[in-house]
Amino acid sequence: MLGSIEEPEVFICVPRNEVGILRKKIKAITKEKISDSLWKKLKESKDVLKITVSEVRWIRENVELDIPLHEWLEKCKIELPEPPVIPRSPELEARVQRLKLEQQERDYQNMTRNVDTIRSKYPDESIASQVKEINRQMIAVLQFVVSVGAGFAFGFIGVELIVGDLDFGFRLLLGVMCALIIALAEIYFLAKQLAEDVFPAPPPRKSHQD
Repeated sequence: MLGSIEEPEVFICVPRNEVGILRKKIKAITKEKISDSLWKKLKESKDVLKITVSEVRWIRENVELDIPLHEWLEKCKIELPEPPVIPRSPELEARVQRLKLEQQERDYQNMTRNVDTIRSKYPDESIASQVKEINRQMIAVLQFVVSVGAGFAFGFIGVELIVGDLDFGFRLLLGVMCALIIALAEIYFLAKQLAEDVFPAPPPRKSHQD
């Protein structure tokens, strides 16, 4: 885990061979124009010199370099601020390891699904199987609605076409009764199918003959 950057300062690392040249160039400038912070860094620097963007801007405005500034910067190295690394808590580390083990176990089960004849009967957890399951459930619901609607239409309209004119209330009662009977039958078959999906029957075992 990474923390927040406390000092978002970009540094330009001037190589050792350029530090001496830069020191000579700055010495030639009058003391009134010399940047105090940069001059202090030049005195203390023995190897690589780290300067800020504002100090680079001061060099561009006050120091006459032998080459253009962009070519001079190509010789330098840019050091970007890095966020501090915060160690994970033991609880979080234990949870991450547990999730990794669970994922590895799921991957192993998926790889060996075709090998195990018993587990191959169970649906996998892929997106394709889940979409297929959703489509199957939507078709079952649509079939239920159509069947109930057809039963109501038969009791409300079909019976009148067969026997002749009937009272509206009686026709409505017949439609509701037919729709209710079909709805109960559909619910029974849906519950039976759902029970088979949740608790699939184990595959039959082959009997060994002596």
